[in-house]
Amino acid sequence: MTAESISSTKKKWAFALAAIILSGAASVAALTAVDVYLHQKYSDMVGLNIWGYRGPSIGRKQANEWRLAMLGGSTTFGFGVHWTQSVPAYLEARLRAAGGRPITVVNLGYNNEGAHSYKFTLEDYRYLDYDAVLLYSGYNDLNANTMVFRRDSVIFRTTGYLPLLPLIASEKAMAIRYGGRLEDAYRERKTTFTPNLAQRASASALEAALHVSEALDRQFSSGVSDAQLRIEDEGASLGRECGETFAHYCGEMYLTIRASLDRGLPVIVATQPRINENHTAQESVSRPFLDRKFGTNPKVLFVDLSNLIDLSDRSLCWDGMHLTARGNQMVAEALAPHVLPLLK
Repeated sequence: MTAESISSTKKKWAFALAAIILSGAASVAALTAVDVYLHQKYSDMVGLNIWGYRGPSIGRKQANEWRLAMLGGSTTFGFGVHWTQSVPAYLEARLRAAGGRPITVVNLGYNNEGAHSYKFTLEDYRYLDYDAVLLYSGYNDLNANTMVFRRDSVIFRTTGYLPLLPLIASEKAMAIRYGGRLEDAYRERKTTFTPNLAQRASASALEAALHVSEALDRQFSSGVSDAQLRIEDEGASLGRECGETFAHYCGEMYLTIRASLDRGLPVIVATQPRINENHTAQESVSRPFLDRKFGTNPKVLFVDLSNLIDLSDRSLCWDGMHLTARGNQMVAEALAPHVLPLLK
């Protein structure tokens, strides 16, 4: 091969490599622009800011400011209501009115997540410099739950930015293909109607964007070890005293509380309104278990809200689980007297 042909070959490879890099960079830039737009467009409806928690982004901590991190599933998130009508938002307003100092309640709740996710979430948002932790959970752990949705995104794990495009694209595509019935799409996977050509095209375009986003996420994930992706689940073995059904929940709650106490943070554990007999059984074993582990620790407080709200009252609970704005306000009012002493 002549020097001229070698030089030509090198130029072709260099051009191809540059094209690939530029194409990838262009894809990242385009998807990032779309994702930021989606965050803005759906800020009121979804309420997730670019950092993956609900409500406005929180800046640098003010002098004398006190922060509470509230964790849970969709009932903490405030599914079905505006973010300003969630329990954390109402609780923040109540504490500010009585506290006499800057107070922030950070809504770290996320739909379908249970106790397994809490220790990861607290670590991921440690930079918010919260002063106490409030756990409002139970429903999502009536069966073993190992969901940690935000950490499923490599982009979030590496940058702290939570892409919204995968969520919006996948749910909108399913809504189109299943006739607007996401419940059918998620639970039964049955086609409830036949989409027309335009609807199929829209769904396909959304799914294509989702595939590109997922491909880029996989590219970012190269070199990330399994140990970094998911810490070994210790919950079930630690919570064996609670019996097989709720061992996982008890153990994961223990790990979350223990991790918070190790950082010197007080923890409030609040029981959700009673939803069924299985929930009652869960509380009957988990509360005594946690009492045995932390009952004498003044930094751990238990608040029983199991009888606060009748979930069959549609003025307070719109679907048998998720509370209306008024229901969330009642929970916040019940929690406030237990949180206020922590401000002193």
